[in-house]
Amino acid sequence: MAETAHIVEALARLRQGDGPTPEQQDDAELDRRLQAARAKRRRGSGLQLNLTPMIDVTFLLLVFFVCTTKALDKEGLLRADLSERGGIVGVDALTLEEPPLRIEVRVADGRTTLRVMAPLPQPADAEQLGALLASKLYGPRNPGGLFAADQPIELAPSKDAPWEDAVAAFNAITRAGYTRVSFARPQ
Repeated sequence: MAETAHIVEALARLRQGDGPTPEQQDDAELDRRLQAARAKRRRGSGLQLNLTPMIDVTFLLLVFFVCTTKALDKEGLLRADLSERGGIVGVDALTLEEPPLRIEVRVADGRTTLRVMAPLPQPADAEQLGALLASKLYGPRNPGGLFAADQPIELAPSKDAPWEDAVAAFNAITRAGYTRVSFARPQ
């Protein structure tokens, strides 16, 4: 009841042109300040993200990918000798020069012998050489093979080796499926 009387009295004074009392001015100023503070709090308390869990997940993903990534084992095999090869035109830095598989044709005790310069079984004649190299040819039928069909093979007959035996070895190698066969200089 006292409030309504107070309100009625304030309305009557406003009609008469009297301004609010100093106490009412203080109350109005206090209300305005409270409303301003509430509005400021409402504006500042918008949606806030807690970034700590997001950063934790990011670091966990980083650690996962670092641990599961396989390092390049053969990084040192990349060709970087561009100046020695005459520039960069048409050069693929990822292709490696294969050392040739050397097969020597020699005469010992009047008999021709073949020697494969690799840790492989040594053949007695050209037929066995062809069978050995065919078994080591990598392909769909032999995924455990050691050599690709374009593996360079160097046939090195000695000066006293009969030419027929060197040609027989050459033919056995090509029949085995190898395409890059060359002759080395006699030693």
